[in-house]
Amino acid sequence: MKVEIKLFAGFRSYMPNTPDQRYIDVPDGSTVGDIIHSLGIPEEMKKIIFINGAHGSVSSVLQEKDRLAIFPPVAGG
Repeated sequence: MKVEIKLFAGFRSYMPNTPDQRYIDVPDGSTVGDIIHSLGIPEEMKKIIFINGAHGSVSSVLQEKDRLAIFPPVAGG
């Protein structure tokens, strides 16, 4: 199944080098954690996860055409 991914800030360096970098093919039943592992993002790095604009977690199971966004924690002012 195809999932759209967007990685922000320091996570951008983990984007796959594919013809259409926004989409990746993953097996049915894949979790956010599976994708994080496949991209090589260290598990110990803190992450803010959104799926289709709503908060998600590493254990969230993804569906065809989901939009996954992963942000590092940010501080602002």
